[in-house]
Amino acid sequence: MKNLLLLFALIISGIAFGQFTVSDSSENWEKIGNAYAHTILYQKKDKSKAKIEYRDFQNQFTLAGGNIDLTYYDFEFSTEPDTLDKMYQIFKDHFAGKKVETLTLQFPEGKIVIEFGKALGTYYALMQFEKANILLDKGERAIKSTGSMKEKQIDKLFGK
Repeated sequence: MKNLLLLFALIISGIAFGQFTVSDSSENWEKIGNAYAHTILYQKKDKSKAKIEYRDFQNQFTLAGGNIDLTYYDFEFSTEPDTLDKMYQIFKDHFAGKKVETLTLQFPEGKIVIEFGKALGTYYALMQFEKANILLDKGERAIKSTGSMKEKQIDKLFGK
C-alpha cells in the first residue's frame, strides 16, 4: 500500500510540476535581413508570422546624460505568405515618389506606423510599433521606434 501511495504521489507531482511544452524554437524562424544592427526581420518557416527585432531610438540621445537603452525589443505579427512582399512594395513606392506621409498598418497584435519623411536633403523611413496589449501603467512607453532607414537599408532589411 505504501508503494502504491508513493507511486501515486510521484505521478501527481510529475504532472503538477514537470509538465512543460515547447511553444517556439529559434529553428522555426528564418532571418530575412537586417538594417545595420538595429533592425532585424525574421519570418516563420511556415510564413504564418513575422518578427521585427529592433532597438528603440525614440528619445535616445538626451543632452542631460541619460542612459542609452541598447536592448532589443521585438514586434511579432501575423502574416499571409505575401505580406512581407506587400510591405516591401509600400516602401519601394514611397522611395520612388519621395512622398512625405505616415501610414498605419493594423495587425491583430498591434500597429506598425511607417513614417516617410525628408531631412537634410535625404529621404528616409522609420517604423514605430504599438503593441495591442501594452500596459501603460507599468512604465512602458506605448510606442517604440526604429532608427531612420534609407532605401538601401530597407532593401537589406527585406533581403532584396
